[in-house]
Amino acid sequence: MYFSKALFKQSMKANWVKWVCVTVATCVMLAIVIIVLGSLAINDIRDSLKDVFTQADQQSILKENSVDSYDAYNMSVTFAHNINDDETLGMIGSMFGSLTGNYTMAITNFETENGRAPTDDEKNTIKDEVSASLASQFAPFAPAMGFDMTEDELAQFLYVLFMVYDDNPTFALPNANDYIDDTYTDGAQNPAYLTALDSALNELKESLKTNLIDYSGDVAYDRYIALGETEAVANGYAMQAEALTTYAISSYESQMGNDGFEYSESAFKAEANNYVINLIYNSTKLQLGGTDMTEDEIEMQAVAAKVLANTAISTYELWLEEYSDEVKYPDMTDASIKASARDEAIESITDQIPEKVAEALEELGNMDIYGLIIGSIFYRIAGLLLPMVFVIMVANGLLAGQVDSGSMAYVLSTPTKRRTVACTQMAYLMISLLAMFLLVTVTSVVSIWIVGGNNFAINFAEICLFNLGAFLTMFAFAGYCFMCSAIFNRSKYSMSIGGGLSIFMLVCTILGLFGSNVVPSAMRIDAMNVFNYFSIISLFDTVSILNGTIDFAWKFAILLGIAIVTFIVGVFRFEKKDLPL
Repeated sequence: MYFSKALFKQSMKANWVKWVCVTVATCVMLAIVIIVLGSLAINDIRDSLKDVFTQADQQSILKENSVDSYDAYNMSVTFAHNINDDETLGMIGSMFGSLTGNYTMAITNFETENGRAPTDDEKNTIKDEVSASLASQFAPFAPAMGFDMTEDELAQFLYVLFMVYDDNPTFALPNANDYIDDTYTDGAQNPAYLTALDSALNELKESLKTNLIDYSGDVAYDRYIALGETEAVANGYAMQAEALTTYAISSYESQMGNDGFEYSESAFKAEANNYVINLIYNSTKLQLGGTDMTEDEIEMQAVAAKVLANTAISTYELWLEEYSDEVKYPDMTDASIKASARDEAIESITDQIPEKVAEALEELGNMDIYGLIIGSIFYRIAGLLLPMVFVIMVANGLLAGQVDSGSMAYVLSTPTKRRTVACTQMAYLMISLLAMFLLVTVTSVVSIWIVGGNNFAINFAEICLFNLGAFLTMFAFAGYCFMCSAIFNRSKYSMSIGGGLSIFMLVCTILGLFGSNVVPSAMRIDAMNVFNYFSIISLFDTVSILNGTIDFAWKFAILLGIAIVTFIVGVFRFEKKDLPL
């Protein structure tokens, strides 16, 4: 049996003061760090920054929804105004013929070029192209034709005409030439033609209204799916858009029936603004109704949302007016004017600061300060310092120190074999290190229990893994220092090679910290990350532990492997080498 109880007791007696001092000091430091951090609202600033960005995102979404709803309302009123004018509706019917003719020709060209019929997606692309092409052609003449629309609105209107075509591909206005008979040489004067035309126009108008409502829902659904929302949320916004369009059209038609009605764009814009801000107000109250907020708090939040929506719409209108100045902005089109005004209206606080500053602040808001201080600073640096000094001193004294001083000669003059000496000293170093970190683990668990248990930022499981990682790291250093002590006969060589490299790795870890991802990018020096490649402490992956991944497991296995190999090499080297006895 390669173990000497007497030698083990001798090592304990020689090193117990060092062990007690290092263990107590490490436990006290850890307890102070955890208890102090637990009693301070250290994450308040971080949480405040995080709340700022969260609220900014929420406000941006609310403003975006407000402006889009306001635009949709105005567009619906514009459409209603155009389709309820008999002369304009007649031109729309003629436009329908041009649209379907161009579409049919585009489909034929596609089939000729590709040798097959287009897919549904390709048909939609062709419809978009035909709508945009005709809109650019019609736009210059739209005012003269009675169309109160921008080119962008006209393109959307033409797409709605396509939806009418999909519902009834055979629809067409009656041809006056078909109504020429013995009585009417001009078919356009035939009452039958006028009746048929009136019926067709009414059919077109009703189909346009129905499809415009569907179109508004489709646009809203696609937009929110593109933003990453779930289908349920996107469907909710689609229903809201359809309800808004329905209300806008019915509001216009009900007012149109009043005596002395005259279309006023400004009046309907005011109505749109009022509708949208009340919609936002009611939606906010509905969303917060299921929370634990009081009625007064919900009311304040709903009013704040209403004010924010009103501000966004007002800002949007001001920028529309600004960008419409052809002298200042001669190159802007209707579409770019609306897009630019919309961007200005929905701008959040994060859009107003430089991009790199915003990224740095957002990173600070998401930073785990407890993980940084306890995991990366204490357990990987400060908490290893004293145990490392203990390991360097004790490992050197267990073999090389005794050989250098001559006391090893007295040990080996007894029947004790070299392997027994090496194995006993190795066992002492292992056991003393294990006992030290068991006490550190107990201290950390009790400290976390004092400050809130699993409600603390670092839970019991994570702190236990931290202690396991710290032990395995020091276990690897202990094996290396023990191997150096076994290889060298001079204490100065053992101390300089074993202890020097160990301290070098700890210093590299300190320097590498400033280049690691745990440090915010605003303070990070990426080039300094290279120091982490010179230290086995980098295998102690506290980030993986805190993130809940298992990447740390194979790194812990490497640390354990380093310890086992170096201890075995140390035992065999001490057994075989020449001793200057």
